[in-house]
Amino acid sequence: MTLVVERRLGALPASAEFLRRLDVAGIIDELCPIRDVAHVTHGQVIEVLVANRLAVPTSMVRVGDWARVWAVEEVFGVDPGFLNDDRLARALDAIAPQLEQS
Repeated sequence: MTLVVERRLGALPASAEFLRRLDVAGIIDELCPIRDVAHVTHGQVIEVLVANRLAVPTSMVRVGDWARVWAVEEVFGVDPGFLNDDRLARALDAIAPQLEQS
């Protein structure tokens, strides 16, 4: 038996390519390092949040649910289970001081 799982793709590949060319995750990870035990970096989380805003420009709630329906894991390599509200908040809190300095 073969299980087929369908996910929405939309503009995720284009968004991911654009974010990679700009090295968004790399820049964020350099400025906002994480603990060694983290499953995803702050940069990875922020890239997914940017893609979320571009794909579905509505309120930023249930990003993990959105990521399960869309091909986030396949395109960004981030397990949607790691995109809970606490993890998103930690990433946003980590970059906030950097944004204030610029």
